[in-house]
Amino acid sequence: MKLDEKSIIEKINSRPWYHRIEIRPGIITPGINDSCANLKLLDLPNDCRGLRVLDMGTRDGFFAFEMERRGADVLAVDYMDKRETGFQMAAELLNSDVNFKKENIYQLTPKKYGTFEIVLLLGLIYHLPDPMRALRIARAMCKGYLFLESHVIDNGILLADGKTVALSELSEHLVNVPLMQFYQGSSLNNDPTSYWGPNLRCLEEMLIESNFKVLRRKLSGSRAIFKCKIAFDKKLAYYNDMAFGDKSNI
Repeated sequence: MKLDEKSIIEKINSRPWYHRIEIRPGIITPGINDSCANLKLLDLPNDCRGLRVLDMGTRDGFFAFEMERRGADVLAVDYMDKRETGFQMAAELLNSDVNFKKENIYQLTPKKYGTFEIVLLLGLIYHLPDPMRALRIARAMCKGYLFLESHVIDNGILLADGKTVALSELSEHLVNVPLMQFYQGSSLNNDPTSYWGPNLRCLEEMLIESNFKVLRRKLSGSRAIFKCKIAFDKKLAYYNDMAFGDKSNI
């Protein structure tokens, strides 16, 4: 049954949202994340017909639905059930066919899901206890481009007294040193799921070490965006396989 505007608004207001998703012209879910602004910063390809896209940590699904709209075959993955986020409701209201899997990203393998021309790792890596393993998995799943967005500390490293200060104010030398801050408990924004605060240089070095070539990077306040292409450094692959164990495990 097709819902009228009032029913749609009542439906989307019945639950909390993270993403702002336009369900109908002028009807947008009340998420705290300015998804459209982030989309413009990412500069994703407009024509995705014939491409497979993996959205790691999809949450309410804004980027998965957008890539589907652009013609991609999308697999959206999240550790939470789609009924526990806004994903299922949004998918129903948008008449979306995006394939959703409830899966921890550490369990993703090419053997289970295949490989993808585009992998999205957006707003996720700093929430993961082992970010290098996450990048290793992203590399294994990717046969084209990776788009990564993350919290970074360049403009705000958290001090012991709870205040934040730009790295350059502590020392201009720190900006180009690869650094990552660990967040104990709920010390970052009262969020117990945040583990790490890398700086821009650290994320870039981590991506290179994970066999990606960084094509573009952008710092915007406390967030950073990277566009990467897969690389084929055999020495890096050898040492990564050795560090993580049998490569058949990814």
